[in-house]
Parts: sequence; C-alpha cells; structure tokens
Amino acid sequence: MKVRAAVLEAIGLPAPYADSQPLTIREVDLDPPGAGEVLVRVHAAGLCHSDLSVISGDRPRPVPMVLGHESAGEVVECGAGVADLKPGDRVVLVFMPSCGHCLPCMEGRPALCEPGFAAAVAGTLVSGQRRLHRPDKSPINHQVGVSCFAEYAVVARGSLVKIDQELPLDMRARIRGGESTGE
Repeated sequence: MKVRAAVLEAIGLPAPYADSQPLTIREVDLDPPGAGEVLVRVHAAGLCHSDLSVISGDRPRPVPMVLGHESAGEVVECGAGVADLKPGDRVVLVFMPSCGHCLPCMEGRPALCEPGFAAAVAGTLVSGQRRLHRPDKSPINHQVGVSCFAEYAVVARGSLVKIDQELPLDMRARIRGGESTGE
C-alpha cells in the first residue's frame, strides 16, 4: 500500500532543522504484515528526544529511515500467527521490539531482547525484514521496529500493547513514552 511518511534522509544535518530539513514527507510503499506482524493505522505519534538523537547523529542509525516510536493506533490487519488481536483493537506501540523467545524475553525482561536490539540497530523488524520501500523498491529502514511517523505501520506483534478502548488516542501516544522513560 502507499502511505505518507516522514523519511529521514541524512543524519547530522545542522540545526535548526526547519532550515536543513533532514525529514521529508514522502509517499512510500508499505508491504502487508508477515507472520507474527500487524498492520496498524497510526492515530497519534509523539516526538521524543530519541528521535532527535537519531536526526542529530548522536544515535547513528541507517538511513533512509522512517522515524517515530511513540504512538497509538488501531489494528487494521493481522499477519499469520497473530491470534490475540483483531481489526479495530486499539494499541500503543512499544519502543523496544521483542521476540518473546530469547532469554531476557523468557525472563520477563522484553526491553532487553537481544534480537530486538539487533533489529533496532540494523533498521529492521525483529524478523529481519523491512516492510518500507521507495517506489523504486529500494528499502527504507525502520526505527526500533515501529516507524510511526507515517499513516500506517507494520510492526511485530511483540511491539504492541492492547489498551483500553475508551482512552483518548492523543493521550495514548503521550503516555507511551513518558510512562516507560520518565520523560
């Protein structure tokens, strides 16, 4: 599917970013969810210091990349093997992807997931795949398996938490980052 996204084309450009414009709004291709993945319509996203650290180059990541890792949205489609979510479920997206199978995940410490960390640094989903592409089919990297500065995102099931359907969407995105990092 075609989606609009904020794509980081280069890191380390000088501030103010309104002048250097490291992010551009572009139409990109988003592949459907694979096994263990979910397509989410992004309703709200927050800008975090971590996003700014990637833009500035203080936290180097591969570019091009769709940024954003604090958001709330609605499940649109579930890939094979995702049985506990359904279209219409409201979710927040988790800033650290987790596989659910490595030792830290099995010990109840998914924020220390080893494959999740490797995927975050590589710009992929936990599966090692990239679901974002330019129209010429060249890949676009994911930020920590979320990339929510877009209309839609494909994320690993382990990157989602189902939440109360009554909580306002903008509040969900703000709580997502602040509750886990103390910002």
